[in-house]
Parts: sequence; C-alpha cells; structure tokens
Amino acid sequence: MKRRQLLMLGAAAAPLLALAAAPAHRLALAWRLANGRDQVGVLNLDWAERRIDVEAAWDLPSRAHGLIGDGAGGFYAVAARAGDWLLYVDAAGRPRWVRQDGPWRFNGHLLPHAAGLFATETDPRDDTAHLVLRDPKTLALMARWPLAGRDGHQIVAERDGSLLLALGGLPRWPDGRKRSGEPIASALLRINPSNGRELARWTLADPDISLRHLAWSHDGLQLGIALQAEHPQAGSREDAPLLALFDGERLRLPVTGGPGLGYAGDICAAPGGGFVLSAQKAGLGLLWQPAQPERWTRIAELTEPCALQDGWHEGERAVLLVAGRGLARWQAGGAQMLAWPQAMVPDNHALLLPA
Repeated sequence: MKRRQLLMLGAAAAPLLALAAAPAHRLALAWRLANGRDQVGVLNLDWAERRIDVEAAWDLPSRAHGLIGDGAGGFYAVAARAGDWLLYVDAAGRPRWVRQDGPWRFNGHLLPHAAGLFATETDPRDDTAHLVLRDPKTLALMARWPLAGRDGHQIVAERDGSLLLALGGLPRWPDGRKRSGEPIASALLRINPSNGRELARWTLADPDISLRHLAWSHDGLQLGIALQAEHPQAGSREDAPLLALFDGERLRLPVTGGPGLGYAGDICAAPGGGFVLSAQKAGLGLLWQPAQPERWTRIAELTEPCALQDGWHEGERAVLLVAGRGLARWQAGGAQMLAWPQAMVPDNHALLLPA
C-alpha cells in the first residue's frame, strides 16, 4: 500500500496548505529515470501554479550524491561513492567534466573553500580515505592527502577556515559495497586546509554509529551531524540515535533513540537553532529544537524522504523535503507539496539556486 503523503504543523497532521504569495524556486537535483538513466539538472518549482518543470538536464555516467553551489550561481555535482566523475555547471549552464585518473574514487561530497575545491576520496586498493584539493574552475588536481581512517564523507568549514570532516568509518569493497564483520572507526576530524594535517578528532562512545552528513545551525554555533546505525542486532539499529551535535569542543548526543529506525539520510538547519533530519527508512521528516532538546517533532510522513534544503520565504525559514513521489515545503505557518514532472527517483541531496 502506498504511503499517504502528509506534512505536519507542529506535532499534529494537517492538510497541505497553499502558502500565500508562494515563491518560485530553482533547485539543482540528481535523479534516475524509469529507463535507468542517471541525470542531474535544474528544476523550476512554481508553488503558486503547483508544478515542477525541468529547466535543464545532463546525463551522468553513474549516480550522483553531493551538490554544492559555487557562490556565483553555478554548482558542482559529484559521483556517489565509488564513482569517478565530477561535474561543474557555471551560472550560464555550461558544463565542465573531470574523470579520475588511476584507481581513485570520489566519496560523494565537495566543499568550495578559499584554498580551492575540497573533495573526499577513497583509494580502493586499500580502502583508505583521502582529502583532495582541486582548482574550482578547471577541476585540476592540486593536492591529495591521506587521512587516518576510511570512508571520508561530508566536509564543512569553520569560521577560521579549518575543515571539519565526517569520517564514516565503514569498511567497503572496491565497488562501494559494505564489508560486514569489521569494526567501524567513525570520527569527526578537524583538518588544516593548507596541508591536510589532522588537528583534532572526536568520536562517539557507541562504536557502531557512523557519522555522515553535516549542517551548521543558523547562528553557526552548532554543527548538526546525521547518523547511521550499523549495529549487528536489528533492535539496536532501530533504537539508535539520529543526531549528534558539535559545539567546537564537544561531540554529544542530544536525543538517545528516536522514531527514525537508526538512519538519517540528510540534515539541514531549522528555525530556532534546530535541525530537520530525513529519516528515510521510516518515511519521516523530523524536527529537533534546542527548546525541546530531548524529543523529536514529526513534520512529515513521506515516501522515501532524503534530500533537505533550508530556504527563505518572506523572512521566515522554510525547509524543502525531497521524497520519492514529490517535493514538499514546510514552515511553521503552512505546508505544500508538488509532484515530480515525470517518473524519477531523486538522489540523496539537493541545492537551491538563485532564482
């Protein structure tokens, strides 16, 4: 039976309400078509007319993962784990591609920085993680530094320019599939962007939790970290926490357990200093707020929700939730949902572009 699509206002379910003077959005997103082709493109979201149109699309060699803007209206897209391609599309819609030389494979995330374009990679010959620096325009390789661990994932920058990198720690075969029966060594790393040197490392007490995706709170004081449980027992996985917080000095779990079945697909900032997480396996959008630090608020019940985006509307924060059957927009005063323009399976992350 198909899951009923609901957006919540507070803790209670409510009809999908059209928001007054709803804006138009441009969204960069990757997806898989019904014929199996992978694409990345730009979608026009017309909330007033309740429709999504494809503005542009590019065929991909394999599935995409992370998308991030260049600060000038363009964006980068990078292959999902074990992929070998990187794409830059400038503000005029002109694409530039790079394919890996040798065995190196991308781990799905990028970070534009004053030093250049950072990426996480894996050497499949020994399953080791690396931090890579590329020229943001030409995509040419500038430096590659080994990390003490494996499964490097998302990267963000601190205010002083230092890097924070989520080391997932999951052992994998060269094609990206997980290897079972080996310990996980997940950690949050602080890294010097000029030489790739590790400056500090933080870990959780539970060794079966993998740190994956990162988002700063609106005030930039807290980093939210989406978690993935890898416990051998199903019950332990399903009861595992979804969110860790980092304040620059301490890594902690604000909520022990939750309704997310131990898997958070994405994370973004939310009003009031909180975070929204997509509990993809549970089909939920979940809100955590510092005013209620020990509980979750369900804001959506959707089929396969994953990618999240924090967006503005008339001075009020809104959150976009990308799901299997369409895209939802939630904020405190109302909610709305649009269906996809064609049969398509969206990938893990999305990016709002300048209108």
